[in-house]
Amino acid sequence: MKKVSIIGAGLSGLTASILLAKEGFEVTIYEKSKKVGGNFTALQFEDHLFEFGPTFFTIPELLESIFLMAGKNIENYLDLEILTHHTHVYFENGDNFCLSTNVEEMIEQLKKVDATGAENYHDFLAEIKRLYFEVNELSMNLQITNWSKLVKIPIRNLILKLRPFQSLDHFLRKYFENEQIIQLLAKYANRGEMLARSTPAFFAAFLYPILTADVFYVKGGTREIPCALKKLAIELGVKIYTEKEITKIHLKNNQVEGIQINENLSIESDYVLISSAQLLNSDTLLSNFTVVNEREKFIVTGENNLSQFVLLLGLDRYTNLKTHTVLFSSDVEREVEQILNGEFAENPTIYIYNPAFQEPERFKSGDCLVLMVSIPTNDLYSTSYRASIASYRHHLVSELKKYGFDLEESIVEEKVWTSKDLKNRFNSTKGGIHGAISKTFAAAYIRPPVKSDEIKGLYFTLVDTSHPAGSTEALKNGIHLATSIIEEARENPLI
Repeated sequence: MKKVSIIGAGLSGLTASILLAKEGFEVTIYEKSKKVGGNFTALQFEDHLFEFGPTFFTIPELLESIFLMAGKNIENYLDLEILTHHTHVYFENGDNFCLSTNVEEMIEQLKKVDATGAENYHDFLAEIKRLYFEVNELSMNLQITNWSKLVKIPIRNLILKLRPFQSLDHFLRKYFENEQIIQLLAKYANRGEMLARSTPAFFAAFLYPILTADVFYVKGGTREIPCALKKLAIELGVKIYTEKEITKIHLKNNQVEGIQINENLSIESDYVLISSAQLLNSDTLLSNFTVVNEREKFIVTGENNLSQFVLLLGLDRYTNLKTHTVLFSSDVEREVEQILNGEFAENPTIYIYNPAFQEPERFKSGDCLVLMVSIPTNDLYSTSYRASIASYRHHLVSELKKYGFDLEESIVEEKVWTSKDLKNRFNSTKGGIHGAISKTFAAAYIRPPVKSDEIKGLYFTLVDTSHPAGSTEALKNGIHLATSIIEEARENPLI
């Protein structure tokens, strides 16, 4: 029986473990924290419960398929609620807009603010659908892990279908005229903070799931998803150990031989799954010559000058803030330019998650709001930066009031998570959730590999679940990893 060691119990690792165990592999997961789920976190502060991490999922049938492949019914593990109207957007001028998967409702809203957009909406959906499946083909089946692959057939031919010489801004303006709608869609398409005029058009593909597929809320919070996957994995024989840190991956003739836990326990293994972030941040997991070779594949020309500021607010009442709310900047271009120039945005776009709106019975004391804005990555430990963070909290609460949400008198508990806190809590580089920002056209297509070329048996899990499509991509990555390992084991039964 082939042995698989999975380092980290995130969505990709849990998904892969289920499918591998179902196929007869002996699978063990080692998680260094106390709980599974990675960024899926719930924290209790006095009377308020705050949930952090992915706040909604798209394409529920993908999650359902994992349970079906394991011979199980998802309804016995999770209670899913479809959100047709999933994100409510407020603009400073008093206008509002609701992102919905109901096409006709979207068109009716567009008729009031953008007649051209309403007329073109079906064509727009058809094009982002095409882009979505083309991008999916690139990411899942034709891994672009270095610059040279960009010019090789069939990748070159596929990239030419992705509007490679067109910006996201130019693409959206083909279908819409209203500036607020264009900036809103560009913001949701972006993985990070970039100006739409410098972002490749194919990023519009990431709009497809949130505008056409089912978006769902998980009763009990999205943390229930990794918990359900853990339960299923254990039922299939997967062993899961928490508070176990892997300190070494043992190799023999450039092939995985096993892993080492702490300094004194070695475990044999035929395959090892680990996140690229863990590999990049460690100087000891692999031998020096090997880690240099592997790291080169993960380096994408870019600059990580973006972090996040998170404000947790516990209220003594319920508000009319919906489950997912966005208070949209009146000048997105200035907002992005300020952040990229190392300044705190004067008028930031504020993302708010309020699960109490969906499940008030779970939040007895009042709303438990998670507010997140993008801020620059500077010296996280400097006195001036800490001072800016402290004053920014008051600025954000004032900004909420401008949009009609006066909360100051209702705040009874609060917690600020700075870039430093996020870095320490989630092991994110410089406190940035979205990773490096691609500064060139070609770099936008390059993705970390899912399998090592030099080391047999070494695979890489996906860790970025911050983007609305990120959690779905993590599930796909887990399925892809399991499929690849199963195929490799069948082709090389004696290895």
